[in-house]
Amino acid sequence: MILRRPVYSYRFICGLIISLLTLTGPLTPSVRAEVTDSLSLIEGQPQQVIQTEVPPRQVVQTEELPQQVIQADSVFTALPDSMVYKPNPTKAIWYSALFPGLGQLYNKRYWKLPVVAAGVVGISYAIGWNSKYYVAYTNAYRDISDTNPQTTSYLDLLPPGTTTFNTGQLTTILKNRQQKYRRSRDLSYIGAVGLYIICILDAYVDAELYDFDISPDLSLSPLPTPQGYGGARAVELSLSFRF
Repeated sequence: MILRRPVYSYRFICGLIISLLTLTGPLTPSVRAEVTDSLSLIEGQPQQVIQTEVPPRQVVQTEELPQQVIQADSVFTALPDSMVYKPNPTKAIWYSALFPGLGQLYNKRYWKLPVVAAGVVGISYAIGWNSKYYVAYTNAYRDISDTNPQTTSYLDLLPPGTTTFNTGQLTTILKNRQQKYRRSRDLSYIGAVGLYIICILDAYVDAELYDFDISPDLSLSPLPTPQGYGGARAVELSLSFRF
């Protein structure tokens, strides 16, 4: 007695293989023919081509999100340190020591140049004015004090049309004017030295604090503070430093 192998188990296995291949991807004609031949040989039936319809791939359309346009002026781009200008305090001192105003020019504080120029011109004019009259009154006082009748430079300082004068009184006036213009000349020199030192210090401090952060956080804000229930309101000043 010959036992016959169950055909339905082979059919089930082949069908499962075809289903798996269909799910993983479309079957090529050669693979489909080999599977069909194996089924036909197992069942003893003529060869039949089993066609399986593969559902077309569905293309899912997604809605495109609107692109956000970022304006270039609203984006802060940090510059590298090599591109940020930072003056050297030592160079600022030497430039300002060479001539007043060069340190401010090196620090790119151009608005300070007219102030320095006005100070230099004013002090130079004061020194020249006081020195001229100091020399004139010094010569006049020396001429009126000696006994030489040919030295009469003091007459040039008298008002026009003056013919008579008191020698003693004129000598006192010339001496006082000499001291006055000498004192004014000395004060002008002191002012020139002071302006020179101020320009050097300003250039140094400005170079040191060139990149100092000045923000609106450094401010005074008066705020009313309640003094309990029914109390009068007061004004409170708060000062905060942020580093």
